[in-house]
Amino acid sequence: MLKTLAICVLLWPVAATAELIPASSIYVVDGDTIDVQGDRFRLVGFDTPETYRPKCDFELALGRAATSRLRNLLDGVQRVDLVVLPGRDRYDRGLARLIVQQVDVADTLVSERLARRYDGGKRSGWCK
Repeated sequence: MLKTLAICVLLWPVAATAELIPASSIYVVDGDTIDVQGDRFRLVGFDTPETYRPKCDFELALGRAATSRLRNLLDGVQRVDLVVLPGRDRYDRGLARLIVQQVDVADTLVSERLARRYDGGKRSGWCK
């Protein structure tokens, strides 16, 4: 019991916070990055191709498609869940999950082959 309590106390400050926010308050930077009221967030759990300094035309085209799809997912939706996670990435972006109509956008973009699962570390290239 005491061990469980100690673990709970240690984990308390790193808990994620979920917020129901207006979809209109989100600006889509690219397929896995958003701005919300002046704060930039890296959406976690997936990686989309780069639109800024892509390594090939295929990466640019797929990156643009992922960005467009994320914008499309937000169109016509009143509110979304933004789950802000503890920590920041190497570009000082906050970390978050974005849930639209009860589905994590990571799952949607991965299932549509516009993204790959990603949990940190070295990423695979998009060019062939």
